[in-house]
Amino acid sequence: MGVKTMVLLKGRTDAFNNMPCEETLTWIEKISCHMANEIDFLKKYESENAEVIGELLNKETINRFKGLALSLKFPYGNYKNYVDPHTQEMLEQGLLVQSWSSLGSLLESTLQMFLAFYYRFYIKSEWYKWEKEAINQITDELTGSFKENLEDIVKQNEANGEKGITNAIKKSFITKAKEILKQKSDLPKIERITLSDLIDFYFNEKILESNEYGKENLQKIRDYRNAIHTFQKRVIGSWDDYNNYLKDVIMLTIDILYRLPDLPDEECLPDWYYAGKTEIIMQEKKWFDYRLGLNIEQANL
Repeated sequence: MGVKTMVLLKGRTDAFNNMPCEETLTWIEKISCHMANEIDFLKKYESENAEVIGELLNKETINRFKGLALSLKFPYGNYKNYVDPHTQEMLEQGLLVQSWSSLGSLLESTLQMFLAFYYRFYIKSEWYKWEKEAINQITDELTGSFKENLEDIVKQNEANGEKGITNAIKKSFITKAKEILKQKSDLPKIERITLSDLIDFYFNEKILESNEYGKENLQKIRDYRNAIHTFQKRVIGSWDDYNNYLKDVIMLTIDILYRLPDLPDEECLPDWYYAGKTEIIMQEKKWFDYRLGLNIEQANL
């Protein structure tokens, strides 16, 4: 049997689905910059871990993020304005690589910025860490019987003049294994988390449980971002793909905006805050239809 619960479903309207890339780029710029300004403004009300939050969300970080959002439109604009048919296809590939790289960076920074703002919740997570018992058991093996077995193999290879594990390889392997154990003992610093790990964190910790975009959508942006490694065999998404995934990032950023706290009652609304938030809310009403639906979860028997 399943457990039925009512959930609020959000459907994309034709206005959103059919929005051309130029318009999508304009809106992702507006919404991303507003999010950055809002987080920058609200961070002063976060009393816990204020020093760490201030370091992560400093002026340079905020400006670099907004600069990335502002520059997102240029590769596509350059492609649309290019007129030489002989090199257009070649140039398109280069500009697509730039576009996906920038979108991946914007997505990564958006997720990092939200985590930095709610740093007090992030440090309570056990997401990345291995259990202490597991680390201790592996450490015992690395410094005990496993290490001894490797040393025996090295001695046999040296005595018989055979190829295989050398003393240098043994030391290198154990050093790298210890580095992995050290990494898995603590949460990684927010600024060092990879995009793939950020996406895993958000979905594994159920911070994102959207029915409009999924983990696979955001991971696809990460995959296309890796097209920057041009000498590896890669599939680069088209401009239509790019437009579609831009819309996923817009929806994610709007979700993040709704998860930010309201201003304290005694704080007057700045003009930019009121104007930007109002414009986004009004546009969202054109983009999405809301309805109640049933969510059926299988009960544990």
